[in-house]
Amino acid sequence: MRTNDCMPADFEKQSAIVLGCNELFPYHPRVLVDLCAALIDKIALIGIVADEEQRKQVITLLCDWGLPAHLLHFVSLPVKGMWVRDYGPAFVRDREGGIKILDAEYLETDRPEDDKAPSELAALLRLPVSPVPLTCEGGNLLSNGQGLCLTTTTLPARNVHRGHSPQKICDLLGSFYGFRQVIVLKSLLSEPTGHIDMFATFVSPNVVVVGEYDPKIDPVNADILNENAKILSEARTAFGPLRVVRIPMPSNRGGVWKTFTNVIYANGTLIMPTYGKGDTEAQNEAMATFQRLLPDWEVIGIDANSVIKQRGSLRCVSINIPWLEDVFPAPSEFKRPRLLAGSVVAA
Repeated sequence: MRTNDCMPADFEKQSAIVLGCNELFPYHPRVLVDLCAALIDKIALIGIVADEEQRKQVITLLCDWGLPAHLLHFVSLPVKGMWVRDYGPAFVRDREGGIKILDAEYLETDRPEDDKAPSELAALLRLPVSPVPLTCEGGNLLSNGQGLCLTTTTLPARNVHRGHSPQKICDLLGSFYGFRQVIVLKSLLSEPTGHIDMFATFVSPNVVVVGEYDPKIDPVNADILNENAKILSEARTAFGPLRVVRIPMPSNRGGVWKTFTNVIYANGTLIMPTYGKGDTEAQNEAMATFQRLLPDWEVIGIDANSVIKQRGSLRCVSINIPWLEDVFPAPSEFKRPRLLAGSVVAA
């Protein structure tokens, strides 16, 4: 049992995964199908949709591919974007094991509605919600589940308008998220999101995977990631020194910032983005590394070529909900999915 509030790690036990079906369905239907095919019988899935008509269209799509669409839950939220990881809530487990939702500010002038998602989901899940005086996207926070947080220099840059010093930001991350140690790494040069999950992911409390660029292809970002890896190797966890494992970064030719670390964890299944031709050798090495680090897990690759062109990947279009036994069924009960409160509707 933890001694204070703490944001769970992605690799911890979960009760559900939320998917941004509102944009995945019309613009990236094959990604949506592949994600559902990989996860639908392993964990409860909640699809964000625009309205009842879109809910029916998603059901039809899944049925056309022979998937059990009746296992997918739906919720209609007043949001436009599919990047639920960034605008969605953060979940924090308190010392008694309860879950509360944190609502940081999400600034997208063309999609102001997206910032409403945390409070809307908190009401549906009947969880308490606390506003956080930070501008922060979920893609720029990685937790090892034991009080260690990784983020990038983009986070303080996003909060210049608040007048927060770097120390003030670390203090707020400690007060609200339970992080006792915050490591701020350099973001990739020219990568548009500046997020930590574009080049790193925890696979356990004391093991972090960090991308590695070929210096002959991208010498500047190769140096940045090497420096970041060195900083991480000097960190300590409750289990001893933080172990850093490197995997190759896929090509960023043409300004498309591909990533193998923007992964989805789902109770023993890891979904890694793949990109096919041109990155085959690197992606095979990355998948083999994840399989070696998680020998009891199933590692699945899903083609993310369409979403990555929109400056995000698989983790970006999903968010993990920690274990809530009184809300979601265990996998063995999926044949009789429970309805959630409010506007969530089972297919």
